[in-house]
Amino acid sequence: MTAPHEEMACQTCLYPLNTLGMPPTYVHPTHLATDGHEPAPVPVSQLDTVRRSCDFCGDPYPIWTLHGGEVTAIAIGPTAGLVQDFGDSWAACAACQTHIDDSRNDIVIDRAVRALGLANHPHVRTRIEELHQAFLNARLAGRTLITTTTWPATTITAAELPKVRDRLTRFYRGNNNLPAALGITDTRQQIAAGLERSHLYWIDNDFTDLAEHAAGQLPDVRISRDLIPSADGILIWPRPVTHRQLTAASWTTTTHGRTIVLYRAIGGGLHGKPLQRLREQVGWLAPTSATHLPEQHLTPGDHPAAALVATWLLIAQQTADVTAARVDKAVAKTYARTNRPVPEVRIVRIRGRSSPRPDAEKMPGNPGGPQASRSWVSGHWRNQAHGPGRSLRRPVYIHPFLRGPDDAPIKLSTTVRMLSSHQSESQDDK
Repeated sequence: MTAPHEEMACQTCLYPLNTLGMPPTYVHPTHLATDGHEPAPVPVSQLDTVRRSCDFCGDPYPIWTLHGGEVTAIAIGPTAGLVQDFGDSWAACAACQTHIDDSRNDIVIDRAVRALGLANHPHVRTRIEELHQAFLNARLAGRTLITTTTWPATTITAAELPKVRDRLTRFYRGNNNLPAALGITDTRQQIAAGLERSHLYWIDNDFTDLAEHAAGQLPDVRISRDLIPSADGILIWPRPVTHRQLTAASWTTTTHGRTIVLYRAIGGGLHGKPLQRLREQVGWLAPTSATHLPEQHLTPGDHPAAALVATWLLIAQQTADVTAARVDKAVAKTYARTNRPVPEVRIVRIRGRSSPRPDAEKMPGNPGGPQASRSWVSGHWRNQAHGPGRSLRRPVYIHPFLRGPDDAPIKLSTTVRMLSSHQSESQDDK
């Protein structure tokens, strides 16, 4: 385990790397079974995902970094010794953290022994206890949220969104630390204030499919006020989107532009007290990256927030039907007890096309003439003039559509993903 400012991970397998000597040589942990690839070290701050495990029990979903005593183990053999540096920063899963908070370190040790499959070896338990106590007896105050863990998918409903927003706001206003690499330590109070003012958007499944597909082709675009549906907002997708596995995004408008934070859902697979504590202490979302976008900033199409920008663009071009959702009754009662108005949650769906495209019966190379078949035209972006004197350009997404006469057969060997306001369909080799 390396010091936080030096921590590196392998870009190939995403596991943290150990170091040997000075200058350091980076190696995979000895217990890790790899396919034999050489380490490809990169700073963990450059990765969306790091495949850590709990340093107490080995659980693959750690949530907190704790700081304590520097732990070094020395094993002496007949001919030589082995020195293992365990470092002074340990990752803890939700269950181990719950037991540590409850002063039940014995249960943490039991978890570690079971994970190693050595429950019938008392001397192993004694050695593990010595390591844990060496760290915990010198533990420092505070802890840092681990934001690079990919959890099992968790569905957040529209009715839950006010509660999710409030818990996230409370976390930003609390004392638990965020990784310095996120770059929002000094602005977390502004983000919390923006969340309190935010409009709430829940994107339905079909619109999510459309936005994700459009994000994969997103051109460079300038972010302006008229592109964004509200000055401050939080938006939830019903499933993780893009290779970054994003579940939500929030934006806060300031005098110098806006701060965008992207989130993953956390807590999937947990039960009982560990899940309850996690929901109380953090909530449902963990920030994974943040960026500041000035007004009229040219945002590249491969920006980490591409899915959010594509969703904004699709809403702005009136692709969406926006309706109000029923808020969870328990949430409504909570707001009533604190004399706050119940927030409105906006559900965003695809607006159905009410009339055929004007060019539906024209084909390239034979304008205006009758066609013997129909063919799919894939969804794509096209620049559209807008603004004063139509001097500005904004990407507009053109939905997949069938080109050709309504009564003509669909051309063979064509594959396209169709999206409607009701369901997603795949048309394969029609």
